[in-house]
Amino acid sequence: MQIFRVEADHNISAKYLDNRRLSKQVLELYQIIRVCLAEIKIIEGNTRYLHHPIVKHAYNNGSPFIMDLYQMLIAMDEEHQRRGGKRSAAFKSDLEQLAETITLNQHLFSHESLPPFFVYGDVKLTGDKVYAAYKELLHEKWLNDTISPRCGWQQKSPS
Repeated sequence: MQIFRVEADHNISAKYLDNRRLSKQVLELYQIIRVCLAEIKIIEGNTRYLHHPIVKHAYNNGSPFIMDLYQMLIAMDEEHQRRGGKRSAAFKSDLEQLAETITLNQHLFSHESLPPFFVYGDVKLTGDKVYAAYKELLHEKWLNDTISPRCGWQQKSPS
């Protein structure tokens, strides 16, 4: 599970992702938010992912960064749909219900931005160096993908 952030601006991060990871990112953000909501007993749900480093970071010791996570989810979903991605009626309804739940309970959440955080294998980073690390990780994944990333990124030829 990852939150691919190549910039602090969610729209820029969304545009940077390839189609497949962009779609997956929407679902992972949705799941992270739901785990946090379930842990603070706002909804019923599975909290077993709470110990995952990125979920634990998002949960923020009981003051989750849900407002910012939701804004990121919306940016990712809008970019996904702008590229022609589809959402089922059921998932659209789930997102509407999620928005309502967040609005009604926003006083329980941190209104600060999610601090940059990168975890991959044994590497854990915070601060602005996170953005470069995610770009590097994405480029590595794109080079190893058997399917074209379909996001406009191309490997530069050696000079």
